[in-house]
Formats: sequence, structure tokens, C-alpha cells
Amino acid sequence: MEKYKPLIDKMKVFEKTYDIMRIVDPMEKIVIESEEDKLTMSDATCFDFWERGQMCQNCISMRAYNEDDIFYKMDYKENQIFMITAVPVWLEGKRLIIELIKDASSNMILGEKNSDGEVNNLSMIEFMGQAAVRDSLTGLYNRRYIDERLPVDLRNAALKNEPLSVVFADIDFFKAVNDTYGHPAGDVVLKEFSREMEKFVRKDRDWVARFGGEEFFICLPKADLETARKVAERMRAEIEKREFLIEGSAIKMTCSFGVYAVCGDDGCLTAEGVIRLVDRNLYQAKSLGRNRVE
Repeated sequence: MEKYKPLIDKMKVFEKTYDIMRIVDPMEKIVIESEEDKLTMSDATCFDFWERGQMCQNCISMRAYNEDDIFYKMDYKENQIFMITAVPVWLEGKRLIIELIKDASSNMILGEKNSDGEVNNLSMIEFMGQAAVRDSLTGLYNRRYIDERLPVDLRNAALKNEPLSVVFADIDFFKAVNDTYGHPAGDVVLKEFSREMEKFVRKDRDWVARFGGEEFFICLPKADLETARKVAERMRAEIEKREFLIEGSAIKMTCSFGVYAVCGDDGCLTAEGVIRLVDRNLYQAKSLGRNRVE
């Protein structure tokens, strides 16, 4: 823990302002806590503080880590509201995050406990957190979520020596839908297509995001290449056989898929590198005639 001591002085400035101060490695989800000038490695992960049993979807520290800038966020636990400040710092060539957490419950107008006013305030905080990482049209995760979650999942796969597979999907000839029926019709296709993809993933482990336009990204932790190929093939077959109702007309759509698997010993691959490789396979699927998995 000696190497973390230079950060103690940086944190002392905030002692009278914040209730909790801790050093976080958002990539590994570990916490170094400061108490009475002593630093200790916590047995808990950084997201255990929120008592939700899962990784934060809108991780402020991961965003501060990625963009090397200070970010602020409001969150809650039970009926307490917290203000979190994430400050990136460098230590021995490694970027870490100082998290400054303040209980802001007494500074918020919540109304009586269990009243509608309190529920509405907490619901609004939850909504803001979800809106930051969700695509407004489809409700899937957005590009920001990919940038923040994929590096963590890759790191976990490498540390545990487990496989991880990713799938890149692109709706074939989607521009023709917009040109023929208009953009509102295209939006309907995108939303229904999103629901179809969600049917084939494990809700407690996998995640689906809209990469942009008519491109979608699926992450399958603990899934090898063959498993991911089968998932993509089931998605492809389902899209091919179903009909999309547009202005009273039933239209058929197809989709192309690229699949790439990362093994435990591929830990040196970055999120950008993995996206580039799976995109290469998607390009091959499209160049070979579309409506296929490569």
C-alpha cells in the first residue's frame, strides 16, 4: 500500500467537505480506503457500496478514467441521496480515481419518508442515471456504455482466464427502408429489431447496445466462439423469417453478423482492438452476400 500514500495529501483537502473518500481502480473495481492517514485495500468491490448486487450501469469513475476529466453524479441508497465526484489522478504511470462521496440527503427536499415526493426524487435520479447510458430510441445501451463496460469485461475475462465473445450486427439495406417508407418507419424497425436481439441473450450476464445507426453490439461474457456463433445464427434466422409491419405492409428484413471471441490469454487486446476485429468479420459477412454470420 506504500505506493498509494502520495494520494493521502491530495485527499486531505476534502476531509471537511465529503463524508467518504476512497481511491478506486475502476478497471479492476477495487477500492483503497483512507482512514486516519492509513490506506487499506477493501474486501468489497467499488459498487458494493450501493448494495444493488451488480456493477453500476452509469459508472462515473469509469467515465472519469476514460476521459481523464472530473465528473459529478447523484445516486441513492435506500432513502439517502449522495453526490459523487470522480477525480482522475496518475500514480506511477497508472490512472486511478479519487471518489469523493457526500450524503446530500439533508440538502434535498424529499418530503416525508415514503411519501410520493421522496419516491419521485429517487425515481428522477434513477432515470437520469439510466438516460446517460441508454439509447433514447431503442432503450438498449448506447455507445458510451460500450466504451465504459467493454474494457471492464475484457479485463475480468483476462484475469479469470475466461472466454468472452462479441457480436456486431448490421441490418441489411436499412437505408432502403428509410428511403421508401420514411424515417419513422425506420425507427419502428430499429425498435422491433432491438427487441428480437434481446430475446437471445442471458439477462443476468450479457448485454446489447446500439452502436450507432443500424449497427448493434452484443457482449457475451463467458461465451466461447462456437456459443457466440450459435447465438448470432439464431438471431439471424429469427430476423429473416419474421415480418415487420410498416404502414399496413409486411416487409422482410435480413441482418449480417460478425463474431469474435477473446480467450483468456488475449488480455492485451483493448476494447478498440476487439471492436475493430469483430467489425472486420462483419464486413466479411456483408461482402460475402449479407444475411450471414462470419
